[in-house]
Amino acid sequence: MAFIFRRKPRERARTPLLFVTDMRREFLITDISRNSAPHGMYYLLMSVAVFIAAFGLMADSPAVVIGAMLVSPLMTPIFGLSLGLVRGELPLIRSSMFSLVAGILLGIGGGYVIGILPVFFDVTHEIVARTTPNLLDMGVAAFAGIAGAVALIDEKVSPVMPGIAIATSLVPPLSASGLCLALGQYSDGWGAFLLFFANFLVILTVASALFCITGFIPVSEDQPLPRLIKHFSITTLGLILVAGFLTQALVEVSVSRRIDKSLRTAANVAIASMPNTVIKTVTHETNDGVVEGFIALRGPRSMKASDVEKMEKMSSGELKMPVRIIVRTGITQSISSMADSNIKAAIDAHAKRTKIKKDRSAVVLAQAEIILRTLISEYPWYTLVGVNYMELKSGPGLIVEISGPERPHPDTVRKLEDLIRRKTEVKDLGLIVRYYKCSDITRNGRNLFGTGYTGVYSKNANLIEADVTELLGNIRNVFPIYVEAQLEKSGWKVLADVTGEKLVTSKEVERIEDKLSEKFKSPVRLFVYSKTEALVERGGFMPVEQFSDQDGIKRLTVGQ
Repeated sequence: MAFIFRRKPRERARTPLLFVTDMRREFLITDISRNSAPHGMYYLLMSVAVFIAAFGLMADSPAVVIGAMLVSPLMTPIFGLSLGLVRGELPLIRSSMFSLVAGILLGIGGGYVIGILPVFFDVTHEIVARTTPNLLDMGVAAFAGIAGAVALIDEKVSPVMPGIAIATSLVPPLSASGLCLALGQYSDGWGAFLLFFANFLVILTVASALFCITGFIPVSEDQPLPRLIKHFSITTLGLILVAGFLTQALVEVSVSRRIDKSLRTAANVAIASMPNTVIKTVTHETNDGVVEGFIALRGPRSMKASDVEKMEKMSSGELKMPVRIIVRTGITQSISSMADSNIKAAIDAHAKRTKIKKDRSAVVLAQAEIILRTLISEYPWYTLVGVNYMELKSGPGLIVEISGPERPHPDTVRKLEDLIRRKTEVKDLGLIVRYYKCSDITRNGRNLFGTGYTGVYSKNANLIEADVTELLGNIRNVFPIYVEAQLEKSGWKVLADVTGEKLVTSKEVERIEDKLSEKFKSPVRLFVYSKTEALVERGGFMPVEQFSDQDGIKRLTVGQ
């Protein structure tokens, strides 16, 4: 029977979403009217908030700017003006407007004063973020205004007021406007003020609507609707105009992001064949219907003109407008601790992180560059000029350009080719080394074989060098250019760079070695880099180095 004659459950009493008691309403009217009137504490808090915001914008610190939003009392006179318009109370409207205008002047003026100080140098990111408002900012202000009005009306919701203060950007745009005016950036200053004005109008409108819904209109009012239309006509018109400006700004932002996305996509496609290259920045300007793109890269080499042309065609086809692109590459170098380490795994991880799909040539180039740079770092007298990938008749190939004092041995090239083939897993990879001869010159002359780097000399080393220079100079039409003595375990090793009309013979080298070994009571080995070149004139021979040095010294000493 209990199942048949079940009692109908009683309906629970539901509390209205925005229920305001008469006592709470009267308290809010009195409290808002009192706090909206200008007073000393309002000016003090407003000044403090303005200076905190200005310094936070200058320091590019979001945390400091948030602190200024929490201190700012500017929301109170906006609610006072809203309540005054709803209730038709001219004294409340007048006092709220006075506080609001004073707060605006304090905000812009305080920012201007900070901006003219010598500590402020340039527009920061935090300032720029508040100079280009769009329709999205109005949406944030609308919901923040609703939350602020609800929190003000219902004491149970009041603890969320700090979060609402952060969401409603009021003081930072005013400070940013003053800072921009101090720098002469008038368009940016107007943009920052427009952001504040849009937030002000939206908060005023939504707060007024909530005051109407919750019964703040006087009971004795016979025709509330015509009065509200009259009071809010100017506000509504201003809101429509600002919304139009911000809608245009939102459209411009949307178009700008579409162009940047197209340029970035084209750049990603281009650098897929460029190892260890990443996109740093992508910016653009639009002039007379032409997109001027500026792309900054970081990588081991510059982009080819043909690749830039492909990027322009790709972006132009997507955007349906002419595109011109300038690419600037900051040259970087990649190196690892060991040439035999698992470089491919690191390159794959880097490509995954940067979301770039590398083609086969890019991966091979990246691995080869790291291997070569790691190996060549142990030989500072050699320089890796560049690494290029190309398809040879025999298959894929690498052209490695190096400069140094001595030509690499073919056996060294073969071993290096085997190492790169093993690490890249490309069995038919060919290696061509393009070598550039160079010389290392110190104050004492040329360093030979990449090993004769002048250091601290001993007394015997200086004596041996002087004797070798004298003995080589005694040979007819032979001119010693540079001589260096190095002490080794087996004795003295002497490197000599000479020039003349003939090569120094081995017999002449042997005689010099015997004479020096006997004199210094220690074995001496002499290695002569002998070349048959000289400047010939009617008076005889002269080393090219001496002639060039004399001419160069004259140029360097002119005017001294």
